[in-house]
Amino acid sequence: MSGLLVSLALALFCLSAGALPAGAAKIVRPLLWKTTTHTSPAGPANGKITALTRSGMTSGFMVLQRTEAEAGQWLLIRIGERPNHRSAWVPADKVRSIRAKTRIVISIANRKMFLIIGGKKAWAAPVVVGKASTPTPRGLFAVHDFYRVKDEMRPWIIETTAHSEALRTFLGGPARVAIHGRRGQLRVPWGSAASNGCIRAPGWALHSIKKRAPVGTPIQVR
Repeated sequence: MSGLLVSLALALFCLSAGALPAGAAKIVRPLLWKTTTHTSPAGPANGKITALTRSGMTSGFMVLQRTEAEAGQWLLIRIGERPNHRSAWVPADKVRSIRAKTRIVISIANRKMFLIIGGKKAWAAPVVVGKASTPTPRGLFAVHDFYRVKDEMRPWIIETTAHSEALRTFLGGPARVAIHGRRGQLRVPWGSAASNGCIRAPGWALHSIKKRAPVGTPIQVR
């Protein structure tokens, strides 16, 4: 298949997956250490977001919607809590907005992960996806945090805002879906459906995501 046909196929895939239009995605970063979130614009408080992630990185939250209310401008953001696709509202004057030039697209059917920069494919990588009993959740998620590791998941565990829909907990944690390495016992053939819901990817792809995709970067899984 020619490069042009590959690009067209990827563009159609992104649109059919409900991905955000190129150049339109925004990430916001809290201006204060803790910022209150709300159930609706100027509505009741329902939680807090913090300026740093658990690993100590600058946090970021994907913007889903923007609206005007009596109390000013409000933003609907994706937050990394159950249930999947959970969102909350924050006042626009409590956060700083940046443009998300990068996004990650994962095709469950094709067992491929794409890094999109400025609307163009930067690379494609083979992956391992969730097995039938613990499938990888589909939908629009975001990068939640990064952890440098030296175990079988090395070199990076890239947490997402997604959680397993088959498991409530995993290894003592909340069964959060991550993108990580494939070493040791995790080493199965590329293209397999063999994980507990996480995406296993090549080390070079994980390094590239860490370098180019900040916390809050959109992740479209289809």
